[in-house]
Amino acid sequence: KGLPMYVAMMKGYVDNNLPEKAIDLFNKVENPDDVNVTILFNACAQLKTKEALDLVKKTSKEIPKSFYANPRLFTSLLDALMKCGDVVHAESLFYSSEQKVSSSYGAMMKGYVDNNLPEKAIGLFNKVENFDDVNVTILFNACAQLKTKEA
Repeated sequence: KGLPMYVAMMKGYVDNNLPEKAIDLFNKVENPDDVNVTILFNACAQLKTKEALDLVKKTSKEIPKSFYANPRLFTSLLDALMKCGDVVHAESLFYSSEQKVSSSYGAMMKGYVDNNLPEKAIGLFNKVENFDDVNVTILFNACAQLKTKEA
């Protein structure tokens, strides 16, 4: 089986809310590429468990550093860390990254909102140079979560 076959199957499992099957399949891939790893992170983000977080951390340490140049992979890593509750690790990676894109800002902002840290989401939005509709929507969600006059 080639990598494209694994990618298609893993993506199908994630799209159909079967993250465990995607993870099982990932474990059979001998030399996963950045796309396989991205989908793995997406599967772990769906699970939101300690085990999923451990797998994200383990995998992120094992992959080639060049994979981090893929904005989709980097964003899915941030999303998985945030959804699994590891805000500190996500922040460390995000703030040490030189190439932040709109989607990585969005993943962090959404993670802050999901982890009841709306002030951090708003603060980060204020640092975004080229925000998109998604960033603005997340900003509104953060403001709604604050429920203050200033928001």
